[in-house]
Amino acid sequence: MKTTRNERFIMNLQRQITVAFALSICLLLAAHGEAAAQDRRDSGWYVSGGLGGNFAYGLDQSGSNTESTCYPTSACFDMILRDIPGYRWRYDPSADRGIGFDAAVGRVFDRTRIEVAYAHRKNKVDQGPPLEITYLDGSSAGASSFLGLGLVQATSMNFFEDLVTRTVTLNAYYDLPFGPSRITPYVGVGTGIAFVELTRIFFSIEYSDPSGEGTIYDPPLSFYNSKQDTRLSDTVFAGHVYAGADYGLNDRAAVGLKAAYSRVDDVEHIGTYEYHPHFDTDPSLTNKNTFSATNHWSLTLNVRFLFGN
Repeated sequence: MKTTRNERFIMNLQRQITVAFALSICLLLAAHGEAAAQDRRDSGWYVSGGLGGNFAYGLDQSGSNTESTCYPTSACFDMILRDIPGYRWRYDPSADRGIGFDAAVGRVFDRTRIEVAYAHRKNKVDQGPPLEITYLDGSSAGASSFLGLGLVQATSMNFFEDLVTRTVTLNAYYDLPFGPSRITPYVGVGTGIAFVELTRIFFSIEYSDPSGEGTIYDPPLSFYNSKQDTRLSDTVFAGHVYAGADYGLNDRAAVGLKAAYSRVDDVEHIGTYEYHPHFDTDPSLTNKNTFSATNHWSLTLNVRFLFGN
């Protein structure tokens, strides 16, 4: 079907009007978004909160004590002279992915934000088997002939429960001057203290004779049993780096994603035993464990509300 010149003119005019109208709407939306973004950069107080996931790594464990006990499974048990300087051990615990939340109160100064924040992270931790157990000087304990002949066995159990990290930090953010009008990317840094807790540290070992031959030990094998059931709590320094982006819902509210990297300093713990063969010599025997600086990554969905001026 052919169209007349007037019809083509009207159709072209309609298209031009439609394009002009669409461009006008886009310009109005852009202007509104820019105004909202500018409002978000004005000074004012705000509160924010976030919820998300996290994971932790680098939680290496090393420990030692100064007991002089020679155990039935060690080579020293075959010797008459037994000079034991103490023991040391190493583990490589691993943490599962966990959950966390944070809350903050702060103030906006144009493109800069300063806040005081509280964050809570929780991860299940698997202690795993020991990487090594040696004498305090690093030499190997070896194996006794009793162990080789099947006249003695050691049954041990060790585990951790939850790693809980609570931080109180002073953070500073800078809104980057690029990106779509309603989206504000930012970077930040923070420093503060971390309250670190391992909710349970458990270790037990029991010695027995699986052979059934009735070998008599003096003292009996049960004398060498030991048990520790405690928890760790320490306060250390922590540093943080942030990056994220907020989407302005209006001139007072924004929602966004925030990625955070945190490094928590070494944590130390002095532990006691419920029972131990060295108690006959020193009832106050303790052990010392050091957990190396832990790295935390987290990704949270955050909401921020601006109030006041």
